[in-house]
Amino acid sequence: MDLSEYLLLFVFVVILGAGIPGLGDAALIAAGTLAGEGKLNVGVVLATGMVAWMLGSVIGFQVGVRGGRPLLDHPGRLEKRRRKLLAKGDRAFGRHTFVASVTLPAFVSGIFRVRFWLFLLGALVAGIFWVGMYVGASYFLGEEVAKAIGAAGTKALFAVILLVVLGLAARAGWSRWRAHHQEQQEQSVSA
Repeated sequence: MDLSEYLLLFVFVVILGAGIPGLGDAALIAAGTLAGEGKLNVGVVLATGMVAWMLGSVIGFQVGVRGGRPLLDHPGRLEKRRRKLLAKGDRAFGRHTFVASVTLPAFVSGIFRVRFWLFLLGALVAGIFWVGMYVGASYFLGEEVAKAIGAAGTKALFAVILLVVLGLAARAGWSRWRAHHQEQQEQSVSA
């Protein structure tokens, strides 16, 4: 047992918990596999993963509170759209704060000012799920199965992100077309 393995796990999972893509998933799979082979203690791996996840989540939340909201809520280019996005997010988070804090990156909860205790509860639930899934799958089933589960989860996440981006792009295109069409109608009426 080498302390550097736990330290690397800790660093990578802090980054993952903050909501930044990185090697956190792979580190959890590797640590679970090593624990399954008896080279690491599974209890220490789980505890390290959870502490790192929660620390990363709190860091991500604070980044969202201190940097994310001011970045979106300042005068300048696209101000109207950014403020409209913030208003929609505030309404959505007002109704679904716990679900959002479980399913979205930590900095998003900070941007929309989820109550801190509720955010912590959501981050805890998410951390138990992700850390438990990756470490448990690789501990009991081996690295190949855990990697397949991780790849399917990553692919599903990218598919959802792609669908959201496509939907937002279509909506933006539709809004632009509608605004342009209305402007042409107003010009033809006034002429």
